[in-house]
Amino acid sequence: MNIVPPPPFEIATAPRGPFRNGQNKPVSLDPHGAMQASMYEAPFRLRQKYKEIFFAASQGSTTWTTGVAAGAQTGFCVSLPPTAKKNVLILRMGFVLLVAPISTGNVGIAVGWFSTGIVTHGTPLVVYDGQKALPVTQNQALADGGFTIPVTAAAVYRQWLQGAFTAGALPSPFSPAFTDGQGLIELQPGGWVEIGAVTAVLGMAFCEWAEVDP
Repeated sequence: MNIVPPPPFEIATAPRGPFRNGQNKPVSLDPHGAMQASMYEAPFRLRQKYKEIFFAASQGSTTWTTGVAAGAQTGFCVSLPPTAKKNVLILRMGFVLLVAPISTGNVGIAVGWFSTGIVTHGTPLVVYDGQKALPVTQNQALADGGFTIPVTAAAVYRQWLQGAFTAGALPSPFSPAFTDGQGLIELQPGGWVEIGAVTAVLGMAFCEWAEVDP
């Protein structure tokens, strides 16, 4: 039996999204003519789907605490207090190394949950509106560069952002490392997400998230 491959995607133009100049923009059509989201339209759709989008980012270099065990840590964390009325969907998260590490290691995203949540916020970070980039106060999730994981709890690595790198050299092929979470990581009240390092590193990080009804 001869298998006929489907025709390739076609490129067309159409007025899509809230464009100021009213110009048509390229979009892709599948073999059946269905329209796919263009690179111009995707951010608009994201904003319409999640009305409350926030972000926080390191504004200075931070030395990551080795590991994600219970106790005082420095690095980057987004947490949801146990009294919160919303859940958090992680949309994007990433980090960049600022100095070549002195030993090999891995860097990844870790998640955790405890009934009291993250209680000690040693180095709070400003939370901003995800589109307007203005400081906000209506956010329920908190961001920290220094925090304390409850003694009887510990985070677990969920996925890796960057594999082991050569001691004394920045990773190849690149740093920063970035992941598009697409809302697949969901924090409930008392939960948190952090970027953890297997070995001590000096860097900066960011996170973008949406707050939604449970």
